[in-house]
Amino acid sequence: MNRSPNLLSSFLLDAAAAHGDQTALRDGLRELSYARTVLLASAVARDLKQAGVGRGDRVVLWMPNSIGFCVSFWGIVLAGAVAVPLSPDTKKEKLAWIFGNCQPKAVVVDEVLVPAARVAIAQSSISAYLLTYVGAGLLGHDLIVFEEDTAAVEPTALSQPIAAIIDRDLAAIIYTSGSTGDPKGVMLTHLNMTSAARSVSTYLGYRSDDVVFCAIPLSFDYGLHQLTMSTLVGATLHVEASFVQPLFALSHLVSCKATVFPIVPTMVPLIDPLADRFEFSRVRCLTSTSATLHGSSIEKLTAIFRRASLFSMYGLTECHRCTYLDPAELETRRLSVGKAIPNTELWLVDKEGRRQFRNATGELVIRGSTVMKGYWNNPAKTAEKLRLCSETQEVVLFTGDTCRLDEDGFLYFIARNDDILKVSGQKVAPSEIERMLASHPLVSQAAVIGETHPTHGERPVAFVTLHPGKDAEPKTLIDWCRERLEHHVVPTRIIILDQLRRNQNGKIDKHVLRDLLVGTLDYSNAAEEIRS
Repeated sequence: MNRSPNLLSSFLLDAAAAHGDQTALRDGLRELSYARTVLLASAVARDLKQAGVGRGDRVVLWMPNSIGFCVSFWGIVLAGAVAVPLSPDTKKEKLAWIFGNCQPKAVVVDEVLVPAARVAIAQSSISAYLLTYVGAGLLGHDLIVFEEDTAAVEPTALSQPIAAIIDRDLAAIIYTSGSTGDPKGVMLTHLNMTSAARSVSTYLGYRSDDVVFCAIPLSFDYGLHQLTMSTLVGATLHVEASFVQPLFALSHLVSCKATVFPIVPTMVPLIDPLADRFEFSRVRCLTSTSATLHGSSIEKLTAIFRRASLFSMYGLTECHRCTYLDPAELETRRLSVGKAIPNTELWLVDKEGRRQFRNATGELVIRGSTVMKGYWNNPAKTAEKLRLCSETQEVVLFTGDTCRLDEDGFLYFIARNDDILKVSGQKVAPSEIERMLASHPLVSQAAVIGETHPTHGERPVAFVTLHPGKDAEPKTLIDWCRERLEHHVVPTRIIILDQLRRNQNGKIDKHVLRDLLVGTLDYSNAAEEIRS
């Protein structure tokens, strides 16, 4: 039976056939060849099947960056199931909501996260098996254990995946924040993910002798695609736990002889003061996405990585990548996010609803096989984003982003049309922060807006009023949020006001708050925490 090249499993199986002895995964302590990766992933797929997981079943992958994450992801793919990668920092309330929403049949989790996973499963009233990497012995009757030194299994996956699927089937669901505060599950098919990997790896020039250094969270689509693109070309993926300790991470970057370094703009201020300690001459390709690279960051990166081509990119989880800027255009078009990636088309829709391809401002629309299937179990939100284009007679993605096209067709990002903030490349719903602050016993009302930042893209700033006769320090409220929200969701500033002005519709007027933030209104009745 012939395998479809549009199935993610074909990436791994073809790489094992062509580059079996080459290192597929490395984390500084251990490494796996492509042949070994296939065997271990097949063992994971076998265990998932024994747990009752079948075609289309959701499997939550709740692990930090590790070789185990990568092997588990490929095991889920080989099983014909749908991977749902989640950050290990996901708080229990959100975790339980996601479990309830996607109804996973199994949860692959690190040993340290098992107790929290059990609580989330109980709170969401689902029935799911837990699988984890541990030593000998079971951690519970419903816990299946698999180990990296699992006895060799028959390489059945070398001929075809365990489950028969087609490229329109789901490969992954990646959750992003929604405007209501509830996450939205972006449904990505095998065709979506293989198309994105082929397109992006082509213009970046990934090749089999590359070592891709991934400190980006693998639960983030930018990180996950490093795994799929590396496997597509038979490259080595060095999996770095995180970039929290930049000195150690940069040391690992050099010692592993990395040639490709994916970053986000928030990493630039961490790299810059340490750069003169290292020799980065092996890095030939530097990529950035999640927020527009500012001119100062471009100057720093090109000075530090002198032999690297710098690709400034822009995208959404809903289609992975929209645009990239050719490195040759950096000097003259630094503010641009470039042109559409290969095999993708873009245009703007102006206020009159007309398609525009040059000299226009409007909502960005993306057409191509990278466009998501929709939002899991959310037809209303899906209908907002995926609409029929009368000219092409197909469904296209309305991004909700206002952009400008110049006379040469280069795109410039202006703003998001919805209320969502994008903090360090991750979507943040202001309402999530507002609800958390409003639950504090001293807080009466709360409103959150975004503050533009050259490195983080945006940062959440909260304005609150207190109950009559009550008093609180901004730092106390920030600490309250820090205990209950993910790190990137915590507001960087809290401003306490006597009242929050409302517009004629009775809603809090966030235009007034934005004016206050930039200093055009009086701060005299505001208490401010400048930095958390």
